[in-house]
Amino acid sequence: MSLKILKHLINCESEVIDMVDMNAVNPIIGDPTSITAISFYQTRDTLMDTEEYSKFIYSVENQFRRSRFYKDYKGSIMNRGIDFDQIMRNINGEMADIEMHHMLPTLKDAAIAISEYYLITTGKVCTFDVIKALEEAHRENMMAVVMLTSTMHQNVHQDPNAFIPISMCYGNPFKFLDKYGKYFSLDIAFKWLLQFKQEEQHNYKVYWPNIARAREQLLDWSNSGYIQY
Repeated sequence: MSLKILKHLINCESEVIDMVDMNAVNPIIGDPTSITAISFYQTRDTLMDTEEYSKFIYSVENQFRRSRFYKDYKGSIMNRGIDFDQIMRNINGEMADIEMHHMLPTLKDAAIAISEYYLITTGKVCTFDVIKALEEAHRENMMAVVMLTSTMHQNVHQDPNAFIPISMCYGNPFKFLDKYGKYFSLDIAFKWLLQFKQEEQHNYKVYWPNIARAREQLLDWSNSGYIQY
């Protein structure tokens, strides 16, 4: 990263920029008037506090949802003819606002898994890394998304028993599992296993071979200690 980019990012005076340690693996921005410093990357140590970790994930989600890529991706799906509520299929974009719901994984869970991937494999992570990986995951159709009205979207988030079959979604979440499944938390892994159980209970057979393989992956990774606690 260049000094010019860092200066643009933090928009501070030149004497503060002079305190940047550009030789470090993790560039640090210091202020001569303060005893604290800001590191460009987050590490396991800086994210040890659960509140700080939550703030980091929220920042990733917020920036991604507000990005041009997000708007264009949603628009590309609607241009394919999925411009209606996929649960209440008689309601289209001319009748109500249509929103994109990340079903499996949720956007938050994807951000967490990707962050863990970087922390474990490189020892550091920043919002730009995670957002770039989220964009790739969407471009490669690794995220199962479904179009819903704002009201239905809210209801799905509020109902812990809400079920949407994978076959209703746009995208292949098993590709995301193959790449990032080892970096799931137990909570995220449980959500996927619950989804698989509901698919079987409702007799949705389209993805049964994929579900059987994915269940084995999650259980194997959990037993071998890959899934993070």
